[in-house]
Amino acid sequence: MSYQLCRDIYIYQSSVWQTNSAVIINEAANVVIDPCYFPVEIQVMADFVNRRRSFNKYIIFTHSDFDHIVGYQYFKGAKLISQEEMAFCDREAQVAQLKEIDQTYYIKRKVPFVFPNIDVTFGQDYRIPLKSDELAMFHAPGHTGDSAFIISTAKKVMFAGDYLSDLEFPFVYFNTGAYRKSLDLAEKLVRDFAIKYLVPGHGDPAVGAGEITARIKADQEYLDALREKAQDLVVQGLQEREIIEVLKGIEYKNEGISGAMVRMHEENVKAVLKELQTF
Repeated sequence: MSYQLCRDIYIYQSSVWQTNSAVIINEAANVVIDPCYFPVEIQVMADFVNRRRSFNKYIIFTHSDFDHIVGYQYFKGAKLISQEEMAFCDREAQVAQLKEIDQTYYIKRKVPFVFPNIDVTFGQDYRIPLKSDELAMFHAPGHTGDSAFIISTAKKVMFAGDYLSDLEFPFVYFNTGAYRKSLDLAEKLVRDFAIKYLVPGHGDPAVGAGEITARIKADQEYLDALREKAQDLVVQGLQEREIIEVLKGIEYKNEGISGAMVRMHEENVKAVLKELQTF
């Protein structure tokens, strides 16, 4: 599925995990954010982008998860941009996950995936000037160590990577404390840049300040409850398996966590407990 979000910005949503790629095209540049996922979907996107000649071509990764980087090879001549921590991600694990999914669903890739070598990396922030616009990038660790937010300052669009989805509560692969700080950063960026559209890595965009703020608050409340209750149970002397069982009762958006999401919630509990052991 693809649609135009606003002038110059197009969203391509994969049929798997509702994973979003974005294309920004104007007279100054072609920009692709997180190209994915199935080969035929990537090819459609690449055909659209490659028809638009541009002196400047960029691919920006919000983070290093395999489902967000798999399509970059379809876009020839583009500079690859990521947060600098991507150099330290577990490349072998990401490639292995991609191969496992491809084998499971019988996906054939005529272009064999090779983990990208990044051309431009940034630390805390980075900016790319475009005609009548500017892309501002900000390091936002938590989901992964190399996660980043990307903002079209003129169009008031924020690309959030694997944060603030309408389909998922926070999935913490790096650190819950860092994730909580990145939610605070998101709140500040939304306010400072007067963001109108927030595009998550998976699911539908949030439109308008009310919906965007509601997503941020829901994720903040979930992480706050998770961290506070875990710490209380550790102080009480409960063991990990007991804590996991108790914390199954934590709600997200006033609903219990169930189905396939239970495993992800349990992984978040384990992440919190590991962090508490370091103090």
